[in-house]
Amino acid sequence: MEFAFYVVAVLALFVAWTTRSRVREMESSVREAKRLGEAVRTEVIELTGQVEALRKLLAGVAAGHDVDAAMVREGRLFRVVLSDALQEKMAAGEKLCVLDVRSDGEWASGHIPGAQHIPVDSLEKNMHAVTRDGTPMYVICAGGGRSAAASKQLSDRGYLNVFNVEGGMKSWRGETVKD
Repeated sequence: MEFAFYVVAVLALFVAWTTRSRVREMESSVREAKRLGEAVRTEVIELTGQVEALRKLLAGVAAGHDVDAAMVREGRLFRVVLSDALQEKMAAGEKLCVLDVRSDGEWASGHIPGAQHIPVDSLEKNMHAVTRDGTPMYVICAGGGRSAAASKQLSDRGYLNVFNVEGGMKSWRGETVKD
């Protein structure tokens, strides 16, 4: 009887040991599945954004807007131009809008005549103030980074004729005014 008790105890220890080992393997598998699930979720979100950008680009093409190869490759809904191109269009008298997204201090130090000023950090709440009549909109900041973010915000909200001025005011050689 005592022998049977020891045999059962040893078997119980063996089962507990192997079960513990299996539980650890399962916990590890669950952690890995969660990690992979999060990676897949992140990838799906990114791909969904890219598909949405391409859908909007296609809608722009269908509406007769110019779309260049870089926009398609990069999934951008806005075009990038140099400040010289903006200056040429202004000198030719073309109808356009310049949106300066620099800070108040930068704006006060000098800006393009006739430009509209909405700092990039308040663009979202002031989107209603941005013209939506299809006029080409040239977005400018000091160097091109904030204006790229603003251009993305605008194009994500349905503005299809948006141009980010690469190089920003640092590369601007045209007239400036101070307030």
